[in-house]
Amino acid sequence: MASQASPTAARTTRPSADSTRDRILAAAVDLFSERSFEGATTREIAARANVTQPLLNYHFRSKEHLWHAAVEGIFGELTQALTARIEGLRGVDELSVAKLIVREFIYFSAAHPQLHRIIMQECKVDGARMDWLVDRHIRPLYEQTVSLFTRLVERGDIPDVPATHIYYVITGAGATMFVLAPECRRLAGFDPLEHEAVEVHADVVTTLLFGS
Repeated sequence: MASQASPTAARTTRPSADSTRDRILAAAVDLFSERSFEGATTREIAARANVTQPLLNYHFRSKEHLWHAAVEGIFGELTQALTARIEGLRGVDELSVAKLIVREFIYFSAAHPQLHRIIMQECKVDGARMDWLVDRHIRPLYEQTVSLFTRLVERGDIPDVPATHIYYVITGAGATMFVLAPECRRLAGFDPLEHEAVEVHADVVTTLLFGS
């Protein structure tokens, strides 16, 4: 009779598999953000993750499958960060919530500029992957942001400007310095990804949006 794997064996092998998958996804996020879906190859992703091509193929049946999994992962992290922040602000007035959510978005953008680079890469193609990105991930964030800032405008908490434009001010001003970090280092002489620079940038964006 064939022997069965013990629960202990399952517990000892699973973390290794999860770690391998996580390394592949991290490498995929980096390369898809740097070179686009078309420009990145699974061979390059496997090399950056320090795994073999067959091992990558074992975890992800195609490059399309890998791209979707990588994007799901990074947007999942953003949603988790924003949700945790909102849940920690129960009972707080909406203006204060908006200020703190914008700051949280800036902190996340500094830590994960790849998210914005991937969106920019897909906007160049404007195809089915962009449709999926918008419908599955971007539209819910957009609608929540527009709804919140529309209420703030109606109450007179912020200037009377279209909420859609506010959304793009946040996503543009909040993330661009981190996406263009190599340029910023050369122009301004500092690393925008350092903690102090991120805090200053969050102060600047929230001041521009909400006033001092």
